[in-house]
Amino acid sequence: MAKSNIVMLSVGSLILGVLAVAAAQEKSASWQQGEKVYAARCAACHRQNGQGLPNVFPALAKNSFVTGDRQGVIQIILEGRRSSIGRMPAWKAILNDQEIAAVVTYIRQAWENQAEAVTPEQVAAQRR
Repeated sequence: MAKSNIVMLSVGSLILGVLAVAAAQEKSASWQQGEKVYAARCAACHRQNGQGLPNVFPALAKNSFVTGDRQGVIQIILEGRRSSIGRMPAWKAILNDQEIAAVVTYIRQAWENQAEAVTPEQVAAQRR
């Protein structure tokens, strides 16, 4: 391989590496806030690993409801929920739009979950 091709490959790899770090840092800020909110408000019931407690608190890890339509998850966090297995409190009077967006993003992307992030604007639109 010619020296110029090696240099081009190295520069290309460097650029991709910088972009990956930038994306990770951007995700990291949202994750850090969401992880903190989750640890303080959610982990006692849903567990730090997102596995919940069978027949008491639903698992969030690998949960198609969590990774599906974001509006359903946002609504439950805002308004709470009662079901045959228990009750989840409403958080709309306690958490602001940024905190709810961060924690929803966190649970939709933690524990091998793969779903898009949620913005504070999306939360605000549902809060109304």
